[in-house]
Amino acid sequence: METTTAKKLPPGFRFRPTDEELVVHYLRRRALGSPLPPAVDIPDVRLLAHDPSDLIPPGWSEQERYFFTCKEAKYVKGRRANRATGAGYWKATGKEKPVAVPVAAAAPTRTAVVVGMKRSLVFYRGKPPTGRKTDWVMHEYRLAGAGLAPCRRAADHPARPAEGWVLCRVFRKKGSAAASTASPTADADDDDATTERADAAAAGVRFIDFFARADARRRRAASPVSSSCVTDASAEHCREQETTSRNGGAAAGDASD
Repeated sequence: METTTAKKLPPGFRFRPTDEELVVHYLRRRALGSPLPPAVDIPDVRLLAHDPSDLIPPGWSEQERYFFTCKEAKYVKGRRANRATGAGYWKATGKEKPVAVPVAAAAPTRTAVVVGMKRSLVFYRGKPPTGRKTDWVMHEYRLAGAGLAPCRRAADHPARPAEGWVLCRVFRKKGSAAASTASPTADADDDDATTERADAAAAGVRFIDFFARADARRRRAASPVSSSCVTDASAEHCREQETTSRNGGAAAGDASD
């Protein structure tokens, strides 16, 4: 896979462009042959020659990656795009959505101009139509409308026309087992904690839940207690003590007699 050497973004910065920015500032630049910013690494790759798992290798710092590629026709005399790879195929989902940018107008209401189109695709392993759906997704951007006009005027390479360039965003769906790297660690910690609790129970060690006791104390402190109840309890306690003292004095007098 062909890659280009580019400066890395400073720590804390992420490449998160919008659809409009991808089409206007990156895809159109590539179609016109203009250089990209030095800190942006979007390589030229023939996507159909690679498996999605090869495009984003393990340990890649981001959950997604961007590529430039040229659309390939499925048939020599036809406009249908080829989506087949060595291990499967990309299948389009839904219709293309326009990518528009607002422009200044004399009227009070702002108008938008279409500069490109966006299509979503899902990768299937195997041969159509019995392929197995995976969690790999690709957003494909192509120039259209106002975004394609300057590229057509500047196109001078018959083998790779400007309108053949597309920008692809490849990523895995969130929540997939392979995309989440934190879940195995969390499961291992839970297993270790469960094992420690089982070993402690077998050894006769008793754990005290101080948090539960603190909550119980807070609930008791927050429960309303009327002053009359406290007064009644105190009076009853005094009466009991007085009765006990009288009984004790009478018993002492009888003993002296």
